[in-house]
Amino acid sequence: GSVLVAEKGKVIYQKGLGLADMEWNVPNRPATKFRLGSITKQFTAMLIMQLVEQGKLKLDVPISTYLPDYPKKNGDVITVHHLLTHSSGTPNMTDFPTFYKGIMPNSYSPPQLVNLFADSTLQFKPGERFSYSNSGYIVLGYIIEKVTGKSYEQVLQENIFSPLRMINTGYDHGRMLLKNRARGYEKNGRRYVNTDFIDMSVPYAAGSMYSTVEDLYLWDQA
Repeated sequence: GSVLVAEKGKVIYQKGLGLADMEWNVPNRPATKFRLGSITKQFTAMLIMQLVEQGKLKLDVPISTYLPDYPKKNGDVITVHHLLTHSSGTPNMTDFPTFYKGIMPNSYSPPQLVNLFADSTLQFKPGERFSYSNSGYIVLGYIIEKVTGKSYEQVLQENIFSPLRMINTGYDHGRMLLKNRARGYEKNGRRYVNTDFIDMSVPYAAGSMYSTVEDLYLWDQA
């Protein structure tokens, strides 16, 4: 991977370790672009809080306020705050038995993605406890789109990446040619293999971004 260490606002160490591409022996560097996975969620949370600050969104109202087509049995009892804090009771889509073979390789629009779990039975009464849920952050992305009238990707770019000059950060599209992107691997016993394909419309606002340690330093300082 890649590492950057800063102390009191000053970068004191940065280095790439290992390989960004094992088949071509391309080394990792501080400028290597990695998929961020769930680090994406903090950016989604920031977009939500910006909308709250602008008076376009409230944290303590039912999500059906912003998503009128969301099944009422869940949409009327879950708030935006519940989604932000993983306390909505919404089942985690990535735990579904069909996720890896049936969902992960396919392309979905945000409403299609939300419809995969929106009418599921809640695991508990919203606000009752914490249970990590990618599904909740997918719903937050959809709310961002509904409230702004723009795509989640566009709002990310306009509200965070452009102002902070995070020019090596974005929404990862698998087919896009992206300079300095690391390939994905997983371990199979003692050896590495290329990881399974995932259509990046699936992780969406819960895990779709790519970035570098250098850009994440800009985000951290901001």
